[in-house]
Order: sequence, then structure tokens, then C-alpha cells
Amino acid sequence: MVGHRPIVSLYNLTVTVKTLRDRQAEATRQLLVDVARGLFAERGFAETSIEEIIQRAGVARGALYHHFAGKDALFLAVYEAVQSDMASRVTRAALAIGEPWGAARAGLSAFLDACLEGEFRRIVIIDSVAVLHKDVWADPIERIELPMLRAVLSPLVESNVLPGLTAEALVHVALGGLYGAALYIARSPDPRAAQAEADAVVDTIMRGLRAGLAGAAQPAKRRARGRGHT
Repeated sequence: MVGHRPIVSLYNLTVTVKTLRDRQAEATRQLLVDVARGLFAERGFAETSIEEIIQRAGVARGALYHHFAGKDALFLAVYEAVQSDMASRVTRAALAIGEPWGAARAGLSAFLDACLEGEFRRIVIIDSVAVLHKDVWADPIERIELPMLRAVLSPLVESNVLPGLTAEALVHVALGGLYGAALYIARSPDPRAAQAEADAVVDTIMRGLRAGLAGAAQPAKRRARGRGHT
């Protein structure tokens, strides 16, 4: 119905209904990811065995290898799940603020807060580099981290708050800075103090940018006022 008028669709609408077997397979895969996530966070990749994962999940070894080629592939799925959860929190924190600077600050702070969580620190910051090697900078970065930073930082470019910059350059440079901060926090004997230090650096950079932009705008305003009086 469109208003009070009935219409006939000209498109074939195909509805996919998952079979019980498909749903069971998805549930088994999710169970393996959840169990492995807890073990990887608690003990690390090296100290977690396939045998322990399947025993705690209560599934056969063949079920694990049906979904994952091995422990590395299972770790990648866990890594992506942890990253996706973090990215969702960061994006929500940024989108909750209407003003571009405040949104960017809220999003970056949410990322630094995640670095204090043992699960994120162990799986994403410490183990991922050793386990995934080049893969960590491939597909997950394109699908998770970069879209997250685009949501957080692009408004600064789109609203012309940072004139002369491109959003892609900004998000890629910010990605490197955030992972440097994450590594600093993870390696510190006092992660909470290190997080506070990293947060202060972000604050200083943002204040400097805003002050520099404000200072550059003043001569332009004076020139515009001067032309108005002539």
C-alpha cells in the first residue's frame, strides 16, 4: 500500500530462510569464538591449546576444523570480534556529541579507555602482531578500524574545521598514532598512568590545533572588517 492505493511490486523478492542445520552451524562457530576469546584474553594465544578450546566448548575437534583452518584462523575471528566491539563503542561515543571537536575527543578517549581492558590489550595490542603478522594490517583494518575513525574524524574535515586536509590522510595518520599510544599503554608497568599520559597528549594536540586555527582566522577577520570600512 502507498497511502490508500494498492500497488503491485515489479521486483521478485527472495526471502532466505536458514535451515536448522545452518543455524546450528552458526551457533557452534559463535560458541567456539566466545570460548576462545575468553581463553586468549586470560592466558594469551601461546598458552591456549586447541584441545582446551574444544573441551571447554564441548564440541568435537572436527567441528572446530569445519569452521576454522586452525588456531590462527580462530584467533583472527576473535580479534575481529574484539575490534568490532571496540569500534562500536568508539563510534557511539563520538556520535553522541553534536560538535565536531567534542565528537572527535570523545571517540579518541573511548579508544584509549579500551586500552585499559585486559581483553583488548592482550588480544589486539600484544598477541595480534605476533600471530597475524601482515594480516592484521589487511582486511580487518579496512573493515573495522578505518570506518571507525572516519566516523569519528571526518566531521572535522567535512565541516571545514580543518581546512586543507583530506579525511583519508587524517584517519590513516590518526590510526598510526592511536596504535602507538595503545602499545605504550600495553607495555607500561602502570597502564592506567600511561593511559592518562596518552590522553594528555591527545588533549595537547587538539588544543594546539584549535588555537592555531583560531589564531590564523583572526587576521582574516580583521582584513574582512577593514574592507568593510573602506
